[in-house]
Amino acid sequence: MPFVSITTAKKIDGGTKAELNSRIGEIMPILPGKNLDNTLLCINDGVSMFMKGKPNDGVFISVQVYKKSPEDAKKEFSKKIYEILKDILGLDSESCVYMNFTEFGNWAANGDYF
Repeated sequence: MPFVSITTAKKIDGGTKAELNSRIGEIMPILPGKNLDNTLLCINDGVSMFMKGKPNDGVFISVQVYKKSPEDAKKEFSKKIYEILKDILGLDSESCVYMNFTEFGNWAANGDYF
């Protein structure tokens, strides 16, 4: 039941969004119990982002999950999603890419509280 939100300054076309969805779905099982079938992905593209007061082709990824994931899984997932974004979005060394994980003990889906 992860929610993955990607916010980026890059404008992304529909085909590229579909590719992101597919590639991120492939790596979701790195986080135990997670997969494409139970992941909700949100892509916010074309937003204004700044770093050091200047426009930046930055990316912020927020991963929200039910229950805690092992640290080594989060480290591996972070590296893989960075590589996917770098590859698909053509990020360079000046692009600022940040990510956070939020883990919840309380979650509900389709009206069912866990």
